[in-house]
Amino acid sequence: MKISLDWISDYVDINDIPVDVVADRLTMCTAEVEDVLEVRRSVAQVVVGEVIDCRDIPAAPNLKLVTVDCGTRRFQTVCGAPNVRKGLKAPFAPPGTRLANGVEIAVAEVSGHRSEGVLCSPAELGMSRWHEGLLECPPSLPNGAPLAQWIPDRDVLIEIDNKSLTHRPDLWGHYGFARELAAIFRRPLRPLPVVDLSQYDHLPTYPLTVDDYENCPCYGCIDLRVRAGVPAPLVIQRRLHALGQRTFNLMVDLTNYIMWEIGQPTHAFDGDRVHAIRVAPLGKPGTFVTLDGQERQLLPDDLLIWNEKEPVALAGVMGGLESEVTPTTTHVLLESANFKASRIRRTSVRLDLRTEAAQRFEKGQPPVNVKIGTARALQCLIDSGEPFEVLSRFTVAGDLKEAPRPLSIPWRTVDTMAGQKIPRQEAVGILRHLGFLAEEKGETLEVGIPAHRSEKDISIPADVVEEILRIYGYDRIEPRLPEGPMAALPVNVGLRKEHQARRVLAGAHGFVEVQNYVWLDDNWLAELGYQPGETLTLKNPPAQTCRRLRPVLLPNLLALVRPNRAHRDMFRIFEIGRVFRPQANDGCEERTHLAGVSFRSSGKGDQEEHFRSIRGALEDLGAVLTGQALRFVAGQDSPFPWCVPGYWVKILLGDTTVGAAGVLDPVLARVVALEGQVVWFELDLEAIQAPIYPVVHYRPLAVYPRSWQDFSLLWDVTKGFDSLEAVLSKFQHPLISEREFLYVFKGKGLPQGQASYTFRYWLAAPDHTLTGEEIEGFRTAFLSFLQENGISLR
Repeated sequence: MKISLDWISDYVDINDIPVDVVADRLTMCTAEVEDVLEVRRSVAQVVVGEVIDCRDIPAAPNLKLVTVDCGTRRFQTVCGAPNVRKGLKAPFAPPGTRLANGVEIAVAEVSGHRSEGVLCSPAELGMSRWHEGLLECPPSLPNGAPLAQWIPDRDVLIEIDNKSLTHRPDLWGHYGFARELAAIFRRPLRPLPVVDLSQYDHLPTYPLTVDDYENCPCYGCIDLRVRAGVPAPLVIQRRLHALGQRTFNLMVDLTNYIMWEIGQPTHAFDGDRVHAIRVAPLGKPGTFVTLDGQERQLLPDDLLIWNEKEPVALAGVMGGLESEVTPTTTHVLLESANFKASRIRRTSVRLDLRTEAAQRFEKGQPPVNVKIGTARALQCLIDSGEPFEVLSRFTVAGDLKEAPRPLSIPWRTVDTMAGQKIPRQEAVGILRHLGFLAEEKGETLEVGIPAHRSEKDISIPADVVEEILRIYGYDRIEPRLPEGPMAALPVNVGLRKEHQARRVLAGAHGFVEVQNYVWLDDNWLAELGYQPGETLTLKNPPAQTCRRLRPVLLPNLLALVRPNRAHRDMFRIFEIGRVFRPQANDGCEERTHLAGVSFRSSGKGDQEEHFRSIRGALEDLGAVLTGQALRFVAGQDSPFPWCVPGYWVKILLGDTTVGAAGVLDPVLARVVALEGQVVWFELDLEAIQAPIYPVVHYRPLAVYPRSWQDFSLLWDVTKGFDSLEAVLSKFQHPLISEREFLYVFKGKGLPQGQASYTFRYWLAAPDHTLTGEEIEGFRTAFLSFLQENGISLR
């Protein structure tokens, strides 16, 4: 966004302050300045000329032979501008004038005719890049008057970063920046000249209906009789051109001028084509032709301005082609409205119609600007000298919210937020410069938030303190470390367990962490055959089948197997997340669970080995989290369809059940993975209670060489591996340093219902190398133990 210092000077005098200082202070106090641009206009020797004769040139159909009256002299020139016509007043550059492009005007012959000067476009004067037509001057300007009387040869533009203004709708116009500069440099702010609209209260009310106050909180309009097609005053045209805006005619330029001055978009309808205003959504899919001649595809929720039953404008975005103001319009309905920011943004973004009006409405313009914009427009009409007649009172539907919003702030709050004491009178003065009502009452700062500041911008004490501090100057705040007691941060036990679990699973065992939604899909639950019973439900579910909050993590993890198996022959995934269970009296219990799934295609190894590798990961996890060994006990009946007897185990820490693990039975495996092996587990992390820093017991390495002995033991598979380990753990011998399970064998040559489990015993003596007699003594003792417990060697 560009700000013209020529325009700013109407309201605050800062001409004695260097431009770089102005830009620096704006950046530090208000919004980031991206650039400072100087506009140089070539208006020296250029005068106002009136076209008194305009004839075609037969040999050059696109050119006209024109006679220009410049007061004391008449000139003949050849002109190709499409808008040249008899009676037009436009800038004329006589011979000897140097234009913005560096060309010096001289008498020349064009198409066989003498050309003694140039009628100028804005581009030739250096006003803007627009060169498609002549700059049209108001008919009241005297012929031959120097153009420099109305268009100075210099202006300075300050370019502001738009992202800095997103929360400040009051700064999307020049008067807002004039107010800021007045506060920054402690200069008086001149009031915005406006008409008192109450003088028209005796006139009829214009027919106005708002059907959707949510998307249009306030709408105002006033009916006028005025020649809309005459040129706007040069002061308006020069400022619009400086900002890159093209000029059209009095009413169109006036509405753009108001928008760039106070940030309030207004719109002029041809009053002969509009008879009653209704604001309502379209209600059904349809089309609408906007001012640019484009047919737009609209949705039912798009908000429109209607002439009774015919749409005439796309609310807050662009007017309609059928109701636009033309050069012959003499009856105008002036609209000034306030629309819901999100509604305008959705429409303008979808249509890729990012107009200046839409950008301002998207920021949440305050409703009071509806009235101020209308009053300012009428004042500009008076200043233009163009006669007009008001046909209706200012008609408004909705709340203008003109009253200041009161807020009481203890001075200690101001000082605490600032980090130091702020001089009270200076703080009050700053707020008053910014348009606030402010008064010191004892230990309280009483503030009236002005209507021109959006409720989304200023609503709480912190917002007001920010206003004080940014003008006071953050560089005046003494840098000081905050004072307070120093204490060690408490350890978040739950979070520490989660981090440890991630390191073990992802770092040591090849798992990848995933994050699922917290709801369950009823269609997937039906495929699994899982009925979760009573669950918490969402009031605003993303879909009708996704109402339940998950009581366990595993169903959503199992849903990821099928899409991922198409890309990998084997993978491991896990999730740490919250689960939800209903409690009595509409209560809710939330707990943190850890669940994982491992998939292997059918040709990637034995299922038992697959399960034992995951069991090994869980054993490592238990050792890291608790310093204790997890126990695995064969599971029986369960409400979960993935817990089929013989295919799953309970996981215990001491005597407490903390989770479960298993493999999917063939039926469910086909549902989940189509083919292949699926091993799963789920732990209740909150049930795993252990010291924050578990004690780790270290055993020194053997000084003397160790020996090992392998034993393959026959064991009834129906008793389970855990029962075999429980028996072996009873055997104690001084030479044993470690017992290690190697593998299991199930196949031909073994007794029915039995498997071969191979263990390795590591033997060592603390002070000497083992002798053959000592090793043989260990073997004899171990074999005797096996015989006593009915265990045979393979």
